[in-house]
Amino acid sequence: MRNRMIMRKRWLTTIPILVVVIASLFLIQLPYFTMSPGAALELSPIVQVQGGYRDEKGKLMMTTVRTDRATLFSYLYAQLSPTTDLVPLQQILSPNEDVNQYFKRQEAVMKDSQQTAIIVAFQKANVPIQVINKGAVVTEIIPGMPAEKLLKAGDVITAVDGEKVESAEELISALRGRSKGEKVELSLFREGNPITITIPLAPFPKEWQIKGEGQKVGIGIYSPATEREVIPSKKVNFKTEHIGGPSAGLMFTLELINQLTPGDLTKGYAIAGTGTISMDGTVGPIGGIGHKVVGAKRKGAAIFFAPDNPPLPGERSNYEDAVETNKRLNLGLKIIPVKKLDDALNYLSSLPPYGER
Repeated sequence: MRNRMIMRKRWLTTIPILVVVIASLFLIQLPYFTMSPGAALELSPIVQVQGGYRDEKGKLMMTTVRTDRATLFSYLYAQLSPTTDLVPLQQILSPNEDVNQYFKRQEAVMKDSQQTAIIVAFQKANVPIQVINKGAVVTEIIPGMPAEKLLKAGDVITAVDGEKVESAEELISALRGRSKGEKVELSLFREGNPITITIPLAPFPKEWQIKGEGQKVGIGIYSPATEREVIPSKKVNFKTEHIGGPSAGLMFTLELINQLTPGDLTKGYAIAGTGTISMDGTVGPIGGIGHKVVGAKRKGAAIFFAPDNPPLPGERSNYEDAVETNKRLNLGLKIIPVKKLDDALNYLSSLPPYGER
């Protein structure tokens, strides 16, 4: 009887401790993000053009990376999972940015990606569209560069040295070819108020330099967006709540073109992919492509478009990473390299209808 009482007391003491330990595994957050395969989403229900063609026999899919704040449990799980990565917060967050601000920034960049996709697709399909550019938006600042002290995310730059700047591309062009230590005057709006600042140019950190292109200098803005008003002749609706980032630009553009023009780009195939889209149709690199390849396979994709841009020193291109993941995990996807929108369109045009191979 006495032994039973002792055992009962031990259990009464042990159970609360176990509860605390188990709760700690899931509640204590670590200074990491976990990155793992996210959803591959069919775009036909997500992107809708008023009066557009809706006769796809296959499907175009955007791909995502699941990004979560690491807990003790997910940290331990990541050590064992071949498809989960741990990334320190400081590699993802901008200076003085918290996690909530990061996700808000990703949503803003997603909106810009959608606008660019609309413009590129409507122009490619020869469908009327009006675009009013208003400036270049600061979205992310490179640590250690001059912009870190003088600019803020959300600033809208409207002129460089008195010359009007109406887009991100024009800002990049205005700063290209300048020298280390040279100063430029920026006219901008910050929270609606016009201000002018003078900022020096400095070399980008080594990891931001591109091999074989010489030392690049700048003010330290990464991936600026364009502040603009877009008025398409056909109404376009996106249903992308709680999804952020610019990486669906290519696939948005393909889906829009498919709905704006007769015929079916998919020809019955399940086609996934990733990559940013620029106004000139350039497809840009993204992060986490290995996770996206896995997510695409899980949703039945047979073909995957991967950006094929010159990588940073010591790194691989998105295309090379996608090929490696596809081979290592024996996924069986056909990985297609793309540098321009036309690369994807030409490949789709060359495909025979599904089942006729």
